Amino acid sequence: MNEPIRKWWARPRKLCALERPGGGGRSHRPDRRRDDIKWLKASGVHTVISTMRTKHNLTAYENAGLRWIHVPVGETEDAVEELEQLLAVLRRELRRAGAVAIHGNRHTDFVAAVCAAYLDDTYDIPVEEGLERAAEAGLTITPEAAALVGAELSLAS
Repeated sequence: MNEPIRKWWARPRKLCALERPGGGGRSHRPDRRRDDIKWLKASGVHTVISTMRTKHNLTAYENAGLRWIHVPVGETEDAVEELEQLLAVLRRELRRAGAVAIHGNRHTDFVAAVCAAYLDDTYDIPVEEGLERAAEAGLTITPEAAALVGAELSLAS
C-alpha cells in the first residue's frame, strides 16, 4: 500500500495534514485515491476534513466507512473564519480515539497553517515551529499561510 505523497503527522497517530487523497487538480488519479484512502484507514483515521471548494472525494470517504467534514476554503489569506471554525472542529474530533486527516486540493499551505495553529493553541508549540515541521514533511508553506497564523517565517517564500 502506497502512502500519500505529501503528508505531515502534526500529532503522530492523531492529526495528519495532506494533499487531497489521489492528488489534486489535473493530477488526480482514482487508483491513487483508493490507495491513499486505504492508507488513511490503516493509519487509524476515522474522520477526513476537506477544505476544498468542491465536494470531490466525499463519496469515496463515505464508501470507505470514513466520516467526513467539509469546510470549503477560498483564498488562504481570507480564511480567518474557516481557520477558527476548523480549530473548534479539531478540538472536538481529536477527543475521540483514532486520527483525523485534513486536506486541501493541490495546495497544502492552509492545512499546514491549521495544524500549526492547533499545535500552538493546544500544546504551546510555536506556529513557526509547526510550519517548519510541515515544510520538512513536504508540505508547501506560503507567506499567506504564515501570515494567517501570525508567523514570520524565512521559508515562507
